Amino acid sequence: MVVLSAGMVFSGGTVLMAEAHPTLAQEPVQVDQMPEKNELIVAYYGRPGVKSLGVLGQHPIEQLKPMIKKKAAEYAKITGKHVRPGFDIIYGLASAAPGPRKDYIIHLNSKKLQPYIDAAENEGFVLFLETQLGEHMPQDAIHHILKYLKHHNVHLAVDPEFEVSNLSVRPGKKIGHVKAAWINQVQEIMDKYMRENGITEKKILLLHMFRHTMVEHKERLKHYDNIDLIFNLDGHGSPKLKVGIYNAIYTEKYADKVAGGFKLFFKEDHPMMTPKQVMGMEHAQGAKVKHPPKLINYQ
Repeated sequence: MVVLSAGMVFSGGTVLMAEAHPTLAQEPVQVDQMPEKNELIVAYYGRPGVKSLGVLGQHPIEQLKPMIKKKAAEYAKITGKHVRPGFDIIYGLASAAPGPRKDYIIHLNSKKLQPYIDAAENEGFVLFLETQLGEHMPQDAIHHILKYLKHHNVHLAVDPEFEVSNLSVRPGKKIGHVKAAWINQVQEIMDKYMRENGITEKKILLLHMFRHTMVEHKERLKHYDNIDLIFNLDGHGSPKLKVGIYNAIYTEKYADKVAGGFKLFFKEDHPMMTPKQVMGMEHAQGAKVKHPPKLINYQ
């Protein structure tokens, strides 16, 4: 779904179409935040102050915190797993206008972002910073958010949907993509920055997609000891369609190398899947998740 609103910017989710291709965490905030075997992350997604782009922008921080904790508790109850709440924030937002830098991206003001970083640190939340690319290739776009990795709870995300580098169209006119080689460069840049700045905790790099072609040559993705990759299904549609596409993207081939992510939409998913359906504990319209996600984000 592409929405021209809130200053002609785009939403972070797309209507899914079938392709031809086949216990709440209460520890100190310094603990490892990776989605390990017995851990999940449940996050709310959006852009601070922009109501049309997701639940995160529809409520002030003090209201969001108990809402996210409540949703995380639902997953903790049914799975018995250690569930960490989180903020999933659009930092580099795709725009219909090129803007002063001619890159079709609006960066989030640091003064708007910092309260979320502070709240996440105080509450032990995970925080993802996402870039939607626009004219940038991911290895260039990532430089704008690298500095935030100094915060132990901050992780990064790349959304290829609105990538239009080397194209003569604006974001939203064509579904973008990234190549495995580009993502490997992003990981190399992250790894170098982390080593140079004494960042010893592992970080997550989240890759949004709703088509196989959005991340080309996935089999060539490299593994870094200090970076965990997550494939995040990002699109709204019927439960049967969402599960089918998730299972087609997040296959046995990748399940041992990459974590799975599953996004749900409060307004656009009809009906919205239940936590048990998301975790593959129950069928959804006759379909069942084969490899349960480690990240569940709500928009």
